[in-house]
Amino acid sequence: MSCVNIRGCCIGEGRPKVIIPIVEPTETAVLEKAAAFSTLRADCVEWRIDCFEGAKDLPAIVHCAAKLRVALKDQLLLFTFRTKAEGGKVALAHEEYLHFIRTVLATDCADLIDIEFYTAGAELPALIEEAHTAGAAVVCSSHDFHKTPPRAELVSRMVAMQQAGADLPKLAVMPQSRADVLELLAATAEMADRHPETPIITMSMGALGVVSRLSGEALGSAMTFANPGQASAPGQVSLEVVNEVLDALHL
Repeated sequence: MSCVNIRGCCIGEGRPKVIIPIVEPTETAVLEKAAAFSTLRADCVEWRIDCFEGAKDLPAIVHCAAKLRVALKDQLLLFTFRTKAEGGKVALAHEEYLHFIRTVLATDCADLIDIEFYTAGAELPALIEEAHTAGAAVVCSSHDFHKTPPRAELVSRMVAMQQAGADLPKLAVMPQSRADVLELLAATAEMADRHPETPIITMSMGALGVVSRLSGEALGSAMTFANPGQASAPGQVSLEVVNEVLDALHL
């Protein structure tokens, strides 16, 4: 699998890199979490801006972003606006979403930026190119909180993300059975083996899918989300346990 190297962190090589989310509503709370997170054993901090009370206040986002970048020191910073259509807190019109992405890129604070595959639509390749021009790597994401599509569909979606120029295709799906978890894991392994042009991030959500969050090094998922005290998605495991298990399963 290829590697995405950011701030000396090689995503796609060795132990999966650990992401912890900030889901606080105010700038003060966001920065307090950032100060605490900067000392934790995690590679990347995700700011979930849809949880921010100023989620549609672009000047407030820009103001907070600059302080957040300083507070996190050398940790990677991932900006994410999870739209309501993909399981987030706030709905955005298409043009609002595009404006948000471009505003974040203009701050020069993002190491990585999440761009939703379906929300970006036809503008996806252009947005990815703009992100690369701004020096940010792109996590191209797709979420299904109701089901797990067949393996062929999961693979084809991630390949389409690669073809659009994404650095890190990401899929999060909900299992209804153990077979669904295996379907996600099989798609992950197929991508790693047959389409290694980029690292990928995959997870099967909820309690049933927890194994997918911990087996990435063996099966091909380059990053995983951990719960540092407050989860941002169903099935996230505590940071302490994630680190312990990733160390134990290290190849």
